[in-house]
Amino acid sequence: MTDQQEQPAVPQAAPAPRKRRGLVIGSIAAVALLGAGAAAFAGAGHFGHRGMMRDFIEYRTDRVLTDIGASDEQKAKLKTLVSATIDEVRPERSERRAMRDEALKLLEAPTIDRAAIEALRVKHVAEMDARSKVIAKAIGDAAEILTPDQRKKLADELEDFGPGDGPGRW
Repeated sequence: MTDQQEQPAVPQAAPAPRKRRGLVIGSIAAVALLGAGAAAFAGAGHFGHRGMMRDFIEYRTDRVLTDIGASDEQKAKLKTLVSATIDEVRPERSERRAMRDEALKLLEAPTIDRAAIEALRVKHVAEMDARSKVIAKAIGDAAEILTPDQRKKLADELEDFGPGDGPGRW
């Protein structure tokens, strides 16, 4: 006999069930979020020029729509929707710069004005909320353009989108 007691087996957690991807918002997010959301708060920064960002978004939108079997008519409608949404939600460089300058001014002040910091936060959260409403509307509009099967394929395409367990094709 040994001094060690036999430990009961620890049950292994069952693999999580595959997430339901048939929801309209989840399945159509690429069209609106790739297009509008990606550009909504992006500056020229990493892409060097605003036109390059728009070109990239248009390219990715076309690729994903081709991959899900969208017709030319659907592509035209969705590209117009994405472009219009980007134009509506993307803040101008001067707006982004003004927010940055306001934040820096508050940071440099000899005394901390928490009320002013909070007011700045509230102001910009309200602006982001207004933009997110435009994006949500675009998602619904885009979902109406695609068929349920295309939305399912889009969800499959998006599985590798964004941060996750490893590099995706995006």
